[in-house]
Amino acid sequence: MNKKNNSKDYTKVVVTIDLGTSSQKGIAQIYPDGVPIVLAMEPEIADLGVESIEYLSNQLVQDTTVWIGIGSEYYVLGALARSMFAGTSAIRDLKYQYALPKVAAILWLAIRRLGVKNPDIELYVHLLLPVGEASDGQTLRAKLAQNLKTGIITPTGRLKAKLRSFDVSPEGAGIMAYRSRNVNINYFQKSIGMLMLGYRNASFILSHKGNAIKAESTDLGMNWVVHQFVERTAVGLSKDDLRLISALAETTNNNFDALRFLSRKTKIEEINADVELFCRILPIVRKEYCRALWRWLRNIAQMDEILVCGGTASFVRQELTEHFDGEGIPICWNGGMELPKYLDTMGLGDRIGDAWASHISHIKFLDHEFSYDRQDKPLVPDYYVQPFKSSKPDMEIWQRNGYITTSLGI
Repeated sequence: MNKKNNSKDYTKVVVTIDLGTSSQKGIAQIYPDGVPIVLAMEPEIADLGVESIEYLSNQLVQDTTVWIGIGSEYYVLGALARSMFAGTSAIRDLKYQYALPKVAAILWLAIRRLGVKNPDIELYVHLLLPVGEASDGQTLRAKLAQNLKTGIITPTGRLKAKLRSFDVSPEGAGIMAYRSRNVNINYFQKSIGMLMLGYRNASFILSHKGNAIKAESTDLGMNWVVHQFVERTAVGLSKDDLRLISALAETTNNNFDALRFLSRKTKIEEINADVELFCRILPIVRKEYCRALWRWLRNIAQMDEILVCGGTASFVRQELTEHFDGEGIPICWNGGMELPKYLDTMGLGDRIGDAWASHISHIKFLDHEFSYDRQDKPLVPDYYVQPFKSSKPDMEIWQRNGYITTSLGI
């Protein structure tokens, strides 16, 4: 980290990013005293030709209108990628493959949402990747730093900034670090496992007396459940139906009516038959998913405690609890961390937990580097209300920098 004095008065922007396959999430704040905000964006991405970008550059700039130009390559992300360009969440690709445009898009969104006026920006980025991809961070850092130096094309002009730090951690590490700070559990005398269940995969980290000694990943995410449910019901459901995941999640609250809307039939008796089929197949798929998880975990390690997090974990919470109780292994959800009630403005709940825990660690690291005494002040005060999400573009930062333009020849 570069802490040299500079004649310019830089605004320090800290961003922690989770490139989730079901949604891209982040926590951003102005350092040191800014209040963190939650960022969220649909996971779809599509590469575009320059003609499409010329069309998009004439549209009203909104938080859902996210497109990025990196060198000669252009991408559209989020809701617009899905609705207009048939973008995909690239579930079969490594997250690293599309990490550069996705990170760039979230950084642009963070600066917009934080209302940064100063054209001189320092960025401090913490990225979460699956355990098998975390080593790609140095290559990604170099690419991001170079493109921020030359300028990343965005809906509001070229984004230029100094990348002061770029750290990569495996998914789940934030929850693990949060748990380690609990002085009541003897973390540094135990073997503690961290199970992260996301949409694309499941990750596991084992810490033995404070040292991470094992990290593995498998394809057993919610996508496995969706695929099996669609294949076994065989009534024309689509794995890409956006309603499917939420409908399956609703069944954990005994709300099976949500499954009714998945049927593609038109007659009431045929819809009822589909719902009966759904209710019969789903418990089977859920049990098979849990069995697959147990087989995978059984061959990894023994542990004194297991921490569980991730959006998919809520889907099988009862089964996970019963299994680990039967094994005599204490289970701790989200490492005992609770989200500040004024932080969860996007309704992500536990799905933002790992990013928030990682952001706390990120801020603690920066406080140490800058010798900043936070004096135990909460990052999110109880009285705080996040600002309204305006779709009106704030051009001042780009005008002062001289980067604002709709021409691609910049």
